[in-house]
Amino acid sequence: MIIIVKKCFECPFCNTQDEDNMQCNISTPSKRPIHDRGKEFPSFCPLRREQAIVRNFEG
Repeated sequence: MIIIVKKCFECPFCNTQDEDNMQCNISTPSKRPIHDRGKEFPSFCPLRREQAIVRNFEG
């Protein structure tokens, strides 16, 4: 499965409790808060410069 992420709320590494409280699980340190409701990538996001492959092992 390949997922193209253009906003934080589309990212599988985004932890969302509610619309105003989003956290990034792939950042360093983990669970860093995301401001702007994920409208654009924050400056600390590793996916701005790199890619992550997410595999689904359902068979």
